Amino acid sequence: MQINVAQLLKWPVGTPRIHPIDAGQTVLDEGSTFTISGGRVRLDRIPSGVLARGDVEGALDQECGRCLETFRAPLKAHFEEQFAPSIDVATGAVIPPPDDELTFVIDDNHILDLSEAIRQNVIASLPINPRCSETCLGLCSLCGGNRNIDPCTCLEDEENANRPFAALRSLLN
Repeated sequence: MQINVAQLLKWPVGTPRIHPIDAGQTVLDEGSTFTISGGRVRLDRIPSGVLARGDVEGALDQECGRCLETFRAPLKAHFEEQFAPSIDVATGAVIPPPDDELTFVIDDNHILDLSEAIRQNVIASLPINPRCSETCLGLCSLCGGNRNIDPCTCLEDEENANRPFAALRSLLN
């Protein structure tokens, strides 16, 4: 999402602007996309440039941490990032890049691009161990079968129930 902030950079410090975040897709990493369904961003003029604060919501495909099945998960992310101009709006002079590596840079045409800020904050808000449902039974520790699809009888065998590496026995033959 790109927003022209040339006019905002001319206004005094403290001036706010609110913009909707357009629906679309943001690439998180290879093969993984976050589909944005909506959100909004508030842009505040600060002495060093623009402060972008907002919320975005959407959905992405994730792999369940218990059963390893892929499922579509809703996700909300909040972001708060600083953007520094690369060109002075009034004079057209080049401004040196900010010392802070965490500050994003507004391009030479005064276009603020939220894509990378949204991508980084969505990745940071991903759950560590996503689940397809709260009642997910996961995989059988002996045979590896998905217990959500077919009930497993491996654990009924008392001899195998106490041996965590019994499933590896077949590899020795």
